[in-house]
Parts: sequence; C-alpha cells; structure tokens
Amino acid sequence: LSFSTSVSVSASEYIKEIIHANDLYEQKLYKEASQAYESLIHSGVNNGYLHYNLGNTYIRMGKSGLAILNYIHALKWIPRDENLQANLKFAIQQTQDKIEPPAPGTLGSIFFWVNDLNLGELVYLSMGINLVFWVTLALWMVFRSPTLQLARNALLCILLLSFLSIGVKLKNESSLKLGVVLVKRVEVKSGHVEDAVTLFQLNEGALVTVTDKHEDWIEVRLNNRRKGWVSRGSIGT
Repeated sequence: LSFSTSVSVSASEYIKEIIHANDLYEQKLYKEASQAYESLIHSGVNNGYLHYNLGNTYIRMGKSGLAILNYIHALKWIPRDENLQANLKFAIQQTQDKIEPPAPGTLGSIFFWVNDLNLGELVYLSMGINLVFWVTLALWMVFRSPTLQLARNALLCILLLSFLSIGVKLKNESSLKLGVVLVKRVEVKSGHVEDAVTLFQLNEGALVTVTDKHEDWIEVRLNNRRKGWVSRGSIGT
C-alpha cells in the first residue's frame, strides 16, 4: 500500500509539472518551458509526447539541432504521429544541409510494419497473439476441429513472425544510431585528432549516422563515401 501511494503521488507530481511546462509554452516563455521539459526528462520521465513538446519548444527558439534531436527521440515512441513527422520535415527544411533520415534497410523494408510500431507495441502484440495461440491450441486438443487446427497453424506462423519483428526492431535500433549536429558548424576530420585533415563541414541540424566513438571523438557517416570524425560535444545522440 505504501508503494502504491508513493507511485500515485509521483505520477500526480509529474502530471502537474507537465501541465506547468505546457502552460509556459502557451505563454510563449519558451526558454522556461524548455528547462521544465528537460527537467522532467532528466528525472526519468521519457515518452514520445514529452520529447515532441520539447522539440516544438526548441524550434520556436530557433534551435533546429535540439529540435530535430528531440523529434528523432520522439519517433521511438510515437512513430505514426503525423504531426511529429510534419514538424520533423519542417525542422529539417530550416537547416542548411537539409539531410533527411536514412531510408529503412533491407530488413526494415521486408518487415515494413516494424517502422510504424514502437518496441513496446510489438512486445504487447506478441503477448496478445501468444495468449490467443495457447487458447486456440487448448480448444483444438479438446475438440480436434479442422477449423481450430487451421487457426492454430495460422496463429503459430503469426506468433513466430511477431517474434521475428521484435528481433528486427531491436537490430535496427542497435545498429542505426542517429546523431544531430548541435553547434552552428562543425568540421568533419579524417581522424580523431585536432590537426587531422578537414574533409567537409556540417551545419546545425544535420542528421548523421554514428558509427564509432573514441574518447572525445565520434565517427559520423552521411553515406559510404562521406564520413569522418567530429568532437563529441558537437553531436547529440
């Protein structure tokens, strides 16, 4: 009972803080609103709409890098949200480089539905299919109906497919790590030292794929030909 009460109090406090942050945004106090949203995230409150609201706040402040970074984070929770997708495209168009998110890979194209569902939704979907499968299997063992047998086989295939979908989602999220340039301009170098040759430059809000890390340096890639090293503080992940 004590645990239940403490959880309820914490949830109530978080809701009050979210309402307060939203009120600050409505009053156009964007700096204060961003600090309120960041405080909630640092305290462990993580969900798509919180990052989405923070992204909207930063775009109002003219900080396209931080806005795009939070929109990318929000996509992990609410990938089907049309407003989020529209705002992300708008924010990218405000940048100098205008780099779009990378297209889904081969597995992402084959398991296309994975891109529209977050990991939690895929897990709950698999749990639901698993429950229906075992109920159907139990009924088939009692009645031995051909219809139940067909349903059992179909559900088994769907269940295995759902497990594969979770695996694909986990692989995509672990292998594709996006970063966003947060400074006005950063030089991409050939190595992880200050005096390395500058290969090209990226501007605030540029989307990159993070491929490696070394001390205070991060290796980023735009495509197979354009990649290099940037200082860790210039990229948000």
